[in-house]
Amino acid sequence: MTGPPNAVSWSVWAAVGTLAVVTTRNPLYLTLAGAAAGSAYLSHDHGTAARGAWRLILRLGVFVAAVGVGFNLLTVHTGDRVLINLPDAIPIVGGAITLNALVYGAASAVALLDLLLIAATFSVAVDRPSLLRLVPDQFVAPGVAAVVALSVFPQTLRAAAEVREAQATRGFQVRSARDLAPLLVPTLRLGLEHAFDLAEAMESRAFGSGIAGYRADRRRLALGLAAAAAAVLLVGIDRPLIAALPAAAAAAALLGPGLVRHAPRERYRQFTWGHSDAVCLATTLTAATLLLVTLVTSDVLAFAPYPSLTWPPFALAPGLADLLLVVPAVIGAVSTR
Repeated sequence: MTGPPNAVSWSVWAAVGTLAVVTTRNPLYLTLAGAAAGSAYLSHDHGTAARGAWRLILRLGVFVAAVGVGFNLLTVHTGDRVLINLPDAIPIVGGAITLNALVYGAASAVALLDLLLIAATFSVAVDRPSLLRLVPDQFVAPGVAAVVALSVFPQTLRAAAEVREAQATRGFQVRSARDLAPLLVPTLRLGLEHAFDLAEAMESRAFGSGIAGYRADRRRLALGLAAAAAAVLLVGIDRPLIAALPAAAAAAALLGPGLVRHAPRERYRQFTWGHSDAVCLATTLTAATLLLVTLVTSDVLAFAPYPSLTWPPFALAPGLADLLLVVPAVIGAVSTR
């Protein structure tokens, strides 16, 4: 895409992509969503600290997904497609090893990888200052804290790379676990220095000095606490969760504006909307509409390989919704020519 990425369109894209993954275990739709998210991830320049962080997270995700597939295969002995039979004397894993369990484990693994790809794409596509400008003035303090927390892992990996390169120039090589101390201690020290530098930079810009006191009046606070207590009570007496939603919404509306500190600020750079951002937002909203209509009118997104394994159903609307998530990758590939 040309110009700085628009945080609004990418936030909507990430939300719709997550919705497309969590609403189904159908491997066909999960594969389409994963292909779209992977294309969007590869279409961006990853020459930042987030690149190394997310590459490590994705590798860990692949490992966890593989372990999950094996665990489901060996512990779930249900299904009509038996591959082998292990002796019943073997604890936990003894019994029938079925293709049904393998398919469900693989579908869950693909869903996990899809969510990681969506998060990685969103992280490398949108810079943190853009995300911070989306935060309302009332939530600027927790917003900054969240942005700083998201930067810890990439900064730690950057510090580890710097220490490793510095030690390599001295001829240091890791031969055993005892050799990790010369790497871990400098990495911890360098990470703390980065944290102190960030704190000093924020203090030099008087961050937090203009925060006003609490503005909650006692009447609003009392009503909000009463609404919150009513929501907890409705859930506690085995009422449906939907029955507690009005009370919870009232509690949030009453307590939210009063208990959050207000930090007035000025925005020196406004969001820019280009043609590519408008196209991405329009296609993503179209995908969301198709998914919601499918959820309300059909059960095609549901898939369970138990007790009998059948070919997963497929409908055009949710499939098209998953394919629309690839539009940012197409726009990025066209704009870089």
